[in-house]
Amino acid sequence: MASSIAATTLGVSALLSSAFLAGCATGTVAQHDAAHGWAVFGTLPPTTRDVNPEVTPESLGEWANTGTTVVLSGSVHAVCRTMGCWLEVAGDSGAVVMVMNKDHAFFIPRNAAGRDVHAVGQAITETHTVELLKHLAMDAGRTQAEIDAITEPQTRLIFIADAVVLPPGGLEKPAERLPAEPSATIDTSMTPAAAEAAK
Repeated sequence: MASSIAATTLGVSALLSSAFLAGCATGTVAQHDAAHGWAVFGTLPPTTRDVNPEVTPESLGEWANTGTTVVLSGSVHAVCRTMGCWLEVAGDSGAVVMVMNKDHAFFIPRNAAGRDVHAVGQAITETHTVELLKHLAMDAGRTQAEIDAITEPQTRLIFIADAVVLPPGGLEKPAERLPAEPSATIDTSMTPAAAEAAK
């Protein structure tokens, strides 16, 4: 009987210890800053330091294509000028990573450049077509000469963000998703290709 009481006591003690330790999991810097007034764009999943690595653009590559949710921190280098659907995050060394908002489900303020930032999501390697690279260059406000110089697809490290966390204050209102217009038709009569064909 004494051995069964000891086993039960040990079992309860182990259960309480694991519950206590689980309750002591420390949230990541993104969780901390979001809880202390930083603006959250997208859906911020819960992240803890013992499960979700906190990385910089310099160290992100080791997490590419692993399926691990990580917290990427740095400063906003550039933002999509059209809708705020992507941003570039720079690290201390100047390394820059493209952060794309998952499924275009949210946008960030286009005046966020220069601010500290946390992005929560996954790193992948992806090959971008010439067409996509030119589109991104246009969104970034590159010159026509810079856009025309893009002639080859590029495989690059990309971060797909579930959420982006920025310090509050001074941020413009982000763009809003437009409702789908299933019956809309696109007038292509004014495109450069149509104008050339009409000659």
